[in-house]
Amino acid sequence: MYICRNILYIQCVHVLCCLKVCNLILTLLGYRDKFFVKVYAAAFYVDYSLGIDTEQWKEKIGIESFDPNSVFDSIFKAPVVKSLSIILVRDVDGKTFVNALNDVIARQIKTPNAEEESSLSTFQNTFLGRNLKQGTNIYLTWLEPSRMLISISENQDPSQVDVEIKSATVNYALYDGFFGNSPVSPSLRSSSAQLLEALLTK
Repeated sequence: MYICRNILYIQCVHVLCCLKVCNLILTLLGYRDKFFVKVYAAAFYVDYSLGIDTEQWKEKIGIESFDPNSVFDSIFKAPVVKSLSIILVRDVDGKTFVNALNDVIARQIKTPNAEEESSLSTFQNTFLGRNLKQGTNIYLTWLEPSRMLISISENQDPSQVDVEIKSATVNYALYDGFFGNSPVSPSLRSSSAQLLEALLTK
């Protein structure tokens, strides 16, 4: 178990991946406090089978050496399940939460096409009208670039999938918001980069 800003994170979680359960292992921790004070803590999980095996990472992620500018893109495109766990550290209404993430998406998608508009609407409606209480856990789980599952749970193991987003560009925009060059949580990306560098250069 790990603690980030008084949030206790378990090392392994079981995330629903449509009709099966995926075992994911904790790799990275971070904190977000830009949109409003101390809004959430975040952790990044990847396919449990990768563990800390350098050769497995290089083979499945498709990278030979550490390059901070491309390694996160490689992880997004790789055929492994990865999940971002967001735990709210204060009560937030759904509109405020989704508006914050809309700002993240807008960096990548300035003029959405019809498919993107549909996916954005699905994404927004998942949160609008909800009162997200302190301790709520939101999982963004990428099965592949064009498939992202959203699970909203009151505990650390999600019991259901609330919605699936099937737009690769929308899914990437969210991922890039956390792991791109201008992340909303610099501490999460920084700890990610440090761990990946240590793993891939050992």
